[in-house]
Amino acid sequence: MRPLLPEAPVSIFPLFFTQIFMLLFLFLALLFDVIELTLFSLLILTMSLGSYLWSRISLNNVKCSIELNRLRLFPDQELKIGIRAINSKLLPVRFGIHLYIPRTVSGTDTGHWIAKEIGLLWFQQAVFFSELHPNKRGVYDLGPPRLRGGDPFGFFFRKKVTTEQFEIVVYPRIVSIRPILIPKKEFYGIPGARSPVEDPIYIFGTRDYQPGRPARGIHWKASARHHRLQEKLCEPAEQEKVLILLDVDQFENEPAMEDFERSLEVIASFVLQMDLRGIAIGFVTNAHIHGGRSKIIPISRSPMQMQVILETLARAKTNKKPDPLTGLISKGYNIPWGVSCLYFAFQLSTQTRSAGAFMKHRKVPIRFIVTQRSGAFEMPEDSKEENTCYLNNLLSKENSSR
Repeated sequence: MRPLLPEAPVSIFPLFFTQIFMLLFLFLALLFDVIELTLFSLLILTMSLGSYLWSRISLNNVKCSIELNRLRLFPDQELKIGIRAINSKLLPVRFGIHLYIPRTVSGTDTGHWIAKEIGLLWFQQAVFFSELHPNKRGVYDLGPPRLRGGDPFGFFFRKKVTTEQFEIVVYPRIVSIRPILIPKKEFYGIPGARSPVEDPIYIFGTRDYQPGRPARGIHWKASARHHRLQEKLCEPAEQEKVLILLDVDQFENEPAMEDFERSLEVIASFVLQMDLRGIAIGFVTNAHIHGGRSKIIPISRSPMQMQVILETLARAKTNKKPDPLTGLISKGYNIPWGVSCLYFAFQLSTQTRSAGAFMKHRKVPIRFIVTQRSGAFEMPEDSKEENTCYLNNLLSKENSSR
C-alpha cells in the first residue's frame, strides 16, 4: 500500500475569512482615510490575486521527462532515475515532482516518494538524479509522476498527474549452482558444430545456392524475393536441446514461497550457463504470467532466447489451482526430436508421475528437481536416484544457507 503523499502547507490566502478580513481593512482604511492601511490592504489583495493567477498558468509550457538507465536488471544492480524539467516560457515558476518508489525497487524496508522541488527561471531547465538498487524479483510499475507548479512565493499551487508510467522487470538472482546432470539422448553421435548432420528445424539465414547441394535445401520464398536461387543455412544438429518445465503446484502456500524463489533462481542460473554453452533451451510453466505473456517458450538458440526466459521467470506467480503441465504441452506445444527435459516441482507427486509417463511415451528423457521430500509419494526405486535430485543439492554452500 502506498503511503500518503506529503502535502505542502496551505497558504493563508485561499482562506475565505482572510480575504474578507483584508477587504474589511481596505473598507475601514478608505472610510477613515488611512493611506498606509489602504496601501497595505491593496498590496496583500494584489499579491493574493496575482499569485493565484500565476499558479494557474505555472504548468503551462513546462515539460518534465523521466529517463531510466535500464528497464530490465538483476537484483542489486543500479537503477538510475533521471528527471529533467524545462520551463519554456518567460514566467518563472516554482516546480515540484513526486514519484512513488516501491520498497522492493528502492531496496529499503518501506516504499517512499521521490520528492524534488526547485525554482525555474525563464527558459531554464534542471536535471536531478536518484539511484536505486532493487533487491527482489518481480515486475513493478513506477509512476505516474505527480507534478506541482506554483508562484515563486509558494502561496498557490496547481497539481497535475501525468500518464507516463514505467515497467521495471527485475530478473531472478543469479546464484552459484553445481552442474546439473542432463539426461541425454544419443542419436547423432557428434554434438554441436562438429556434427555432419544439419537440423532443418533451426534455420538462421540464407545464401546463394551452391551447385551440388541437395535441392531440398532451396529456400523458394527467398529465391523469389532475390530473383536467384537461395539455400537455407541450418544450424548443425545439437546433441543437447533442453526443455525446462516449472510446475507451480503446491508452491502457493506461504511457507513454500521461499522454495519457489530459489527454484526460479536455479532455473535462471542454469539458463545462463546453457546459453554460454550454446545449447538450445525452451521453457514451459503453468504459473500465472504477469502481463498475459505466453507460458510456452519454444526451444531455440536465438540471441534473445535467454532474455525472454528470464523475463518470463520475473513475471511468474504461483496459482492456487494450476493446470497440469502435460495438458498444457499436449495442447500448445509439439516437442521436437532429441530434447532432454528438466522438471522443477515442489515435491514428487501424482503430477510428476504423470509427466514421467507422458515424456516416456514420447521418448523424451526427463529429470525431476524437487525442493521437498515427500513421504506420501516416491518414484520407483529403480529410477528414483537416477531421475530425481533435490534443489538444495544443486546450490553451493553459501546459497543453500540463505
